[in-house]
Amino acid sequence: MTRRSPLGRACAIAAIAAIAELGCGQGASSVVEGVDGGTPAASPPGHVPSTSASTSAALAVPAVPAVPAARAARAARSADFDAPMPRPARGRLAAAIARDAECASCHPEQAAEWRTSRHHEATTNEAFREAFAIEPAAFCRRCHAPEAAPDHAPPADVAALGVGCVTCHLLDDGSVLAAPARGTNGAREAEDARALAAHRLRRSVDFAREGACAGCHEFRFPSAGSGSGSSSEDDGVYMQTTIREHARARSSETPCASCHMPRASAQDPQHAGGARRSHSFAQVRDPAWLRARLTIRAELVGDGGVRITLTPRAPGHAFPTGDLFRRLEIVAERSGRDGGLHRDARHLARHFVILPDQPSRSLVRDDRIFDAPVTVDLALPPGGAITWWVRFQRVATVGVGDDPAAARIESELELAKGTLP
Repeated sequence: MTRRSPLGRACAIAAIAAIAELGCGQGASSVVEGVDGGTPAASPPGHVPSTSASTSAALAVPAVPAVPAARAARAARSADFDAPMPRPARGRLAAAIARDAECASCHPEQAAEWRTSRHHEATTNEAFREAFAIEPAAFCRRCHAPEAAPDHAPPADVAALGVGCVTCHLLDDGSVLAAPARGTNGAREAEDARALAAHRLRRSVDFAREGACAGCHEFRFPSAGSGSGSSSEDDGVYMQTTIREHARARSSETPCASCHMPRASAQDPQHAGGARRSHSFAQVRDPAWLRARLTIRAELVGDGGVRITLTPRAPGHAFPTGDLFRRLEIVAERSGRDGGLHRDARHLARHFVILPDQPSRSLVRDDRIFDAPVTVDLALPPGGAITWWVRFQRVATVGVGDDPAAARIESELELAKGTLP
């Protein structure tokens, strides 16, 4: 099926996360250095590093000798600081390719999982490529081709990398960003010592939480401020709102990785806490996992009415979240006494209207599922048995106006279905 979509579709179709090997440790952010030196300041948001030879030099990590475990532990306690978090538009090109190969050589299991992920396919997946061909905006490449220069088409090898290991883990000063180690003091010190034998290391609690994801999972429309006509912090000016949704949720203290990067079943001797986190990010493509996010119940109400109640299970953000073109379709239909097939439907989503001549939209309403149950009432004329269903859909809406029934369905998953007498 040919996909057609607007700017938001191109930029948000795969909604690339900047999320990494996350732990659930507590404590202040810390820097663990294998060589003496200060902590460079974080680059300002939106900064695109030079792609000149100086960039490659900046990414080259000096040779670091093995560091005794005791020294690693002291270094981890010696300084608290706000580590720079992963961000889009890194622009490191060939240097990123070379360093990513080094990551894979020492972490083959994580690299193998990552190769199956949507992160790896950020630039090359069909939906994004077709949407970008319609609206080729540099804005979209910031997250979908983060190691390229946004204003230029990425080289083939950079496009094939997508969101790589280095995108989330490698800082501009050559340090590797990681979450706090888990386990006993001795195990944590040993893990740090192994890491410091290969590269400089920075550990951050923020990286173990939403800080790792925010750069590409919450951002404004390109023309920020025109989305809702309210304020620059209003939800309506944001193309994606997953991070603020998480902050408002009952499960706001649960890190993103707890759901999206579950721990591997096998114990990993290289990790102080035992089992490491998966890097496949497969949950959002797992039908059983998605179905388990909601409890869905249908009942007859009155004369020909159907009530469908959708209750979230431990929500960490809205369902659905992410790009503008994800929605829940709730439908009931029956054969009427007149012989015709009658249907009533609702769509739960962020509902926008397109602003003329602007790469933005105006938010009309948001009726997605958050912390509380959502009840949808559908009405049908008298007749036979009622069939109902709830489907999770991704749709394209270019040229179809405001009618959700006219949207082209690009993909869908049936979450629940049933029959009422």
